[in-house]
Amino acid sequence: MKKTVFCVIAHPDDEAFGPSGTLAILAKTYDVHVICVTDGASDPRFHPIGGKTLSDMRKEELKASGEALGIHSLHMLGFQDGTLNNNQYHEVAAKLQKLVDVYKPKLIVTNELRGVSGHLDHVAVAMISSYIYRENKSIDAIWYSCTTKSSSNLMGKYFVFFPPGFDREEVDMVVNVRAVFTKKIAAARCHKSQQKDALRVIAKWMISPKEELFFVTKRRDTFVIA
Repeated sequence: MKKTVFCVIAHPDDEAFGPSGTLAILAKTYDVHVICVTDGASDPRFHPIGGKTLSDMRKEELKASGEALGIHSLHMLGFQDGTLNNNQYHEVAAKLQKLVDVYKPKLIVTNELRGVSGHLDHVAVAMISSYIYRENKSIDAIWYSCTTKSSSNLMGKYFVFFPPGFDREEVDMVVNVRAVFTKKIAAARCHKSQQKDALRVIAKWMISPKEELFFVTKRRDTFVIA
């Protein structure tokens, strides 16, 4: 029976713009589940197309991205984009815990505690994922996706303060994603409602090392990839 991996994200596209290469590698061996906490529907630029809401579209895009990466299953928790806060902390954690009870993951992948980009939804998801890891001793490890200083400098203006990245030597694990780079690009292109961001991120990837960086907290060395 395959071991289960949970990738816990705040919004549709966080899986693609974040640790998508690593997810594609893990999906070759393990059942990778993406748990998306919000509906991703806060973009004021969006106008419904063909009767579809932004939430409908982004769920479809996330599904397509997951297929490109080989994701086993997708779970939407249904919280409102841009609203995650202390009042919802334990409600989100309770929904995530129910999934943990059913699928019994051995690894959680999420973003680093500053949310990578500084987005407060991302910060909340990292904290809640950390809480779930702490409370479930059966989970072997949690990997926190992060970015390099050079990559963060390429992001330009962002709608919140974008924290500086990390030196490669500061992180715990560097994953070479060159072999799955086309899947990473394909996943990003699935998020058509976020095309401007996707094109910007892909352009950054093309001139950056084909690597993904993580901080690692672990109880056991069950998951090790290079």
